[in-house]
Amino acid sequence: MAPAPVPAAGPQLDPRIPVLLRPSGTLQLGWDPERALLLAAPEGVAPAALAGLLRLLDGRHSRPDVLWQAHLIGIGLVDIARILAELAAADLLVPAASGADRSVHIHGRGPLSDGLATALARGRLRLSRSRPPEGSAERSARRADCVVLADDLVPDPGLVAELVAARVPHLQVRLRDGRGIVGPLVLPGRTSCLRCADLTRSDRDPEWPHLAAQLLGAVGHAEQATVLATVGLALGELDTVLDVNPAHPPATLDTTLELDVSSPALIRRRWRRHPRCGCHEPPTEPGAVGEPVDRQT
Repeated sequence: MAPAPVPAAGPQLDPRIPVLLRPSGTLQLGWDPERALLLAAPEGVAPAALAGLLRLLDGRHSRPDVLWQAHLIGIGLVDIARILAELAAADLLVPAASGADRSVHIHGRGPLSDGLATALARGRLRLSRSRPPEGSAERSARRADCVVLADDLVPDPGLVAELVAARVPHLQVRLRDGRGIVGPLVLPGRTSCLRCADLTRSDRDPEWPHLAAQLLGAVGHAEQATVLATVGLALGELDTVLDVNPAHPPATLDTTLELDVSSPALIRRRWRRHPRCGCHEPPTEPGAVGEPVDRQT
């Protein structure tokens, strides 16, 4: 597991957004013409000095330090407060401790698990991992903000039951017939679950349980481009899940996203709660929710 990072100390400008100087003397944040923010320096302040100040918004400088540095270049409290408010209104500031107090547990063995673990280890969240046949949800999984069930075409029903019983959010990520599938994201008690998808699939195909039993423990395969694209899509969903922003809910709530690199569009499938599944009711014991799990048609 990666060591727990030190929480950031102050305001942080979105590191994806460059700070640019225009010949007119204004600053431009971002270079997307439809989304870039134009920012004028206060009277008497050199635009380059303001640009340098904005680059101090890295999350490691405390707010008092930023205010002091602003004072040194001639920006008063009212002006710096206005500038920070403009950045926040444009959604260019990220929470100072974003991700530092979040944890993700990856359960799986295969290219998706490895890709996700490698990418997440570079971030600021706490990461733990387990691999099949370790079916039981260990303590780190039960305490995680989100568990990723990666690679297994049909995840262990016992593990899924434990996650539902413990009310741990979990996201399924796998490869099916050469395509990547991300979702559904399960928020136990609030969304449909993997067993709901199983029961729906069984309604459409009564022999599905027999097929699922044969897929249990199997890992999917795909071209490297599909693997990388699926990992990227899953990382984007995890970012949304961990941000907990009601204005931007995850796309995989009650939904799966199917990715085919030869197609320009994602295939979205909705998975609703199944009337025969008790996932919306608190289970009496960890084994009360089970059976083979997955997916979509």
